Amino acid sequence: MKKRPRKNKKTAKKGGVKKHRPARKPKNRKKAGKIARKKARPVRKARPRKKAKPIKKRKPRFKTAKKRPRRKTKPIKRKKPKFKASKKRPRKRKPIKKRKKISRRRPRKIKFSKPRTYVGKGLLEQLFESQPKIKILKFFFRNYQENFTLKEVLRRLRTNAFLIRRELSKLEKLGLIRQRKVWLSFEKKRGGVRKEQKIVFGINVDFDFFNELKNLILKSTIASKDELMSKTKKIGNIKILALSGIFTGDETAKADILIVGDKINPRKLNTFIKDLEAEVGKELNCAAMTTREFNYRYDMYDRFVRDLLTGKSEILINRINLW
Repeated sequence: MKKRPRKNKKTAKKGGVKKHRPARKPKNRKKAGKIARKKARPVRKARPRKKAKPIKKRKPRFKTAKKRPRRKTKPIKRKKPKFKASKKRPRKRKPIKKRKKISRRRPRKIKFSKPRTYVGKGLLEQLFESQPKIKILKFFFRNYQENFTLKEVLRRLRTNAFLIRRELSKLEKLGLIRQRKVWLSFEKKRGGVRKEQKIVFGINVDFDFFNELKNLILKSTIASKDELMSKTKKIGNIKILALSGIFTGDETAKADILIVGDKINPRKLNTFIKDLEAEVGKELNCAAMTTREFNYRYDMYDRFVRDLLTGKSEILINRINLW
């Protein structure tokens, strides 16, 4: 058997003649039949498309009315006014103010609390028409040799801080009270001393009517004694209430107030004395004891108890019937 020469692809491209290979017959008969049918089918030519007829416009059934041309109107003659109208003056525009920067923090609302009317309104309160002012004057005249910071004044007087600051500024303008900066020494918690410069308030001794005001204010101590008695009864079962010292003008007395009773509430007693000190304007020496202790001291002729009762003293409550 002679071998067939291999085709050279390069020679074929250059112009070499390719040998035609006959198509191989399919082994399957069905496939052979299909191929024969395909070859037998005639190729259908595409039919030419018909030209579209032009669309005829329909005639309208009814004739539309023609629009009439508008008539030319005569210009309206305006009547001249009898009187000449005054020209309006141009408004003066206000200059635009720059808006202030609004702070996000809300303004603090000042709460006005009513001052404690502890022992009622006396003649001085009615004359001066200000109870916090009377409290300030009593406080400073009773301690005219000392100076106090604002914190100490507020703590002693036990009144609304806003009202006290307002009255202090008024009295300072009059020249009765003066303020100055002073170096004060404070004790540290761990020991030692630290110094701070603080503003201090004190009464002006060189004021024109200093002595007259002092005599007038120091004469008034308590306005209503009935109200004082009703307040002391709320502390406990009180048997004796005696006033001396500042209340009676006796400087030699060892105590200013004597309270004898049973079932005394110490918290209520403490607040009662602090309110009374704020009203008077000075620290008070208070002597409180039970009825058993008082009877024992009185029977033993205790000098402290005997001097308080027999000296310049004013007894408001007496339920033991000592005499």
